[in-house]
Amino acid sequence: MFKKLFSRLSVLFWVVLVCAGGVLMVFRIHARLEAAAANTAALESVEETAIPVDVMKLNRRDWEVWRSYYGQAKAGRSQIVSSYVKEIVQEVNVKIGDRVKAGQVLLTLSSQDQRALEAALRSSYEDSVKEYKRLSELQKSGGVSQAQVEQAHSRMKGEEAKLQASRSTLSRTQLKASIDGIIASRLIEPGEVAGENRPLLTIIDLKDLEAEIMVSRRDIMSLGLDTPVEILSDSARTMGTIRRISPEAAQGSGLYAVVVGLNGLEVLPGTHVEARFLVERQKDLLVIPSDVVQRREDRATVYVVEDGRARVREIVTGEGQNGAVAVVEGLDEGDLLVLRGRNMLSEGALVKIANEAGEENPEAGRAAEKQP
Repeated sequence: MFKKLFSRLSVLFWVVLVCAGGVLMVFRIHARLEAAAANTAALESVEETAIPVDVMKLNRRDWEVWRSYYGQAKAGRSQIVSSYVKEIVQEVNVKIGDRVKAGQVLLTLSSQDQRALEAALRSSYEDSVKEYKRLSELQKSGGVSQAQVEQAHSRMKGEEAKLQASRSTLSRTQLKASIDGIIASRLIEPGEVAGENRPLLTIIDLKDLEAEIMVSRRDIMSLGLDTPVEILSDSARTMGTIRRISPEAAQGSGLYAVVVGLNGLEVLPGTHVEARFLVERQKDLLVIPSDVVQRREDRATVYVVEDGRARVREIVTGEGQNGAVAVVEGLDEGDLLVLRGRNMLSEGALVKIANEAGEENPEAGRAAEKQP
């Protein structure tokens, strides 16, 4: 019986001990919850800190797309000097790099045979003139017929034509410049034979340079003779003019040749130049810096400021170039777009505008894309 009593007391002791432990744990949890609630209340009582941001006020503007292509400068005007006859070269009066004027004698061919022929033809012509005059006088007195006079006149005209042709050939033994320019090539030396239509010298006009620019199919239909084009080479630039546009694409490349006048750009032939064509102009578009756009998968978002807080806006963008992008949907004129400080933002965050809400990047409306 004593053992049964002791066993019951032991069970009772453990039950009381467990209950006391449970009560103690409940008190501890309650104390921790009260402490956490106190901490939360303390945090909520602290004033919310505003994040400083720079913004720009959106305004509509004209959007210009300038596309860049490349080519090499070359002379717009040139003269290839060649011989009309096959003859020995007697003198070459110029060398590569010499500047020449129109009408200047560049090269002299041997004229000995031509002068002998000219002398013989001149003698025959003079004889025919004397014979025509003699017969004309005789015809007045009835000594010869009119037909004989006419035959003499025809012979005289024939000899005159031969003499003029010989003189023309003789004059071509002195080859002259037809344009002002500089000697670019010399392919003949004294003592060599100048063949018919063989290139002997080349003159180029450095004051009239142009470049052949190969343009892609997507832009060729946007170009006309009045299309603005800017020409750049190193630090030099000028506004050029389109002179010719090929209507047919080059075989192999599928590109179209556009010849552009360099309009006084001080470069040498062979220099690589960049031609920037205005291929598109639109009005009343919203244009923003492209680096403020956050892209995740197929979504594009930006931050704007509304009532002192940051708001996420999903946008649809158009063509973007030169650090700028056109916005098709999602923004309105007058919106305050966040430019700097956006990395610290989240939806609904309190913000403080640090700059004046003016227009940022005024060159954003003029875009330029470089093509290989």
